[in-house]
Amino acid sequence: MRVFAFASYALYFLAGLVITTIGSVMPQLLAHYNQSYTVGGQMVFVSAVGFIAGVPISAVLMRFLRKEKYVIALAALLIAAAQFSIWSLPSFEWVVVLNFLNSIGASAIEVIVATLMMEVFVGRRAVVMSYLEVSFGVGALCMPIIASMLIASDAWSYAFFVTACLGLIMAMLWCVIHFSKEGVEVSESLDASIDPPPSFSSKWMKQMILFAFVMMIFMYSGIEGSLNNFMSSIFITHLGATPYSASLSIGMYWIAMVIGRAATGWIIRKVNYAQFLLWSMMGTLAALVIFMAWREAMVGYILVMLMGLTMSGVYSITMVYANHTFPGMARLVTSLITAFAGFGAAVFPALIGYAMDHNGTVSAIGYIAVFAAIYLVILLSVGRFYQKQAGLHVRESSI
Repeated sequence: MRVFAFASYALYFLAGLVITTIGSVMPQLLAHYNQSYTVGGQMVFVSAVGFIAGVPISAVLMRFLRKEKYVIALAALLIAAAQFSIWSLPSFEWVVVLNFLNSIGASAIEVIVATLMMEVFVGRRAVVMSYLEVSFGVGALCMPIIASMLIASDAWSYAFFVTACLGLIMAMLWCVIHFSKEGVEVSESLDASIDPPPSFSSKWMKQMILFAFVMMIFMYSGIEGSLNNFMSSIFITHLGATPYSASLSIGMYWIAMVIGRAATGWIIRKVNYAQFLLWSMMGTLAALVIFMAWREAMVGYILVMLMGLTMSGVYSITMVYANHTFPGMARLVTSLITAFAGFGAAVFPALIGYAMDHNGTVSAIGYIAVFAAIYLVILLSVGRFYQKQAGLHVRESSI
């Protein structure tokens, strides 16, 4: 199982590279094709639609190929082919299409690997998911650093070549991987204790709580997708940073993400899921509000790292919290969360790109802060539902 686990982490590393490649070279890519930020936002939207499409496509492929590893290998091969093609700088229309295909591959990888980890490592889902997210974060961190060096050398298109090579290696590796879904015995501490899964009084209530989790991930992905794709552009237009130093802002964001995700596996053993998410998103909202008001480059870099820390565990713990709430529904819950993560990453960056062109950067940052506030409102609603369930259990036990 160790080989399977490390191969899974390597796939999430690849996904991290993929998700930040376009954003890391967005200003250079748009300048090369003489396109606006609005078009850049639309390209991100099309890419995220591909991510959404990857969820049902991966399910269909699972029925035909039957083994997860072959679908994963095919997805990695699709990423490699798309990235090699973008590296050649074809017409802009082809770049949009290829990035769409690239996102289908990334989506298939994320949903299948996350589901497998949920099914295999049931007792420590939060810890294992935090390791996956660390791997994703390392990939997302490495790409802006690589891109920054390539931009300085006027070879920014080679960022796609790097990702393509790793995708090809992963495709070959996963053709020979072996693993079992029987579960593993662990001696280390499991996730922190939490209230038992709630009992739902009606099918409607169950659907509403599931919808709440879906909307939470939708909002979070809107925040992360917007920052991934427009962080460099925001630093250039809002803080007057140079293109080279602006690209480093994404790297600093993901440095903090990696540090935070490495700590998530420890922190989540001390607090419950709701507490972790509440403090994380409150910190993110505060950082966004200060960033919007304070136009100082050094403060901007500090706030970006703060956002990386506070946002680091939100995706994985939201997914684990949802799977805990709906036991035995890992495939459905994980697929829905992955799909709506892609949906959020599609809708909101397009809105942010439009806002930057027509309303200014401050307005765009304000929209991102609103996404964080909505997430908090929904989270508090789910927490209130859990509290009512706990009170009901107490009353029933006293009768």
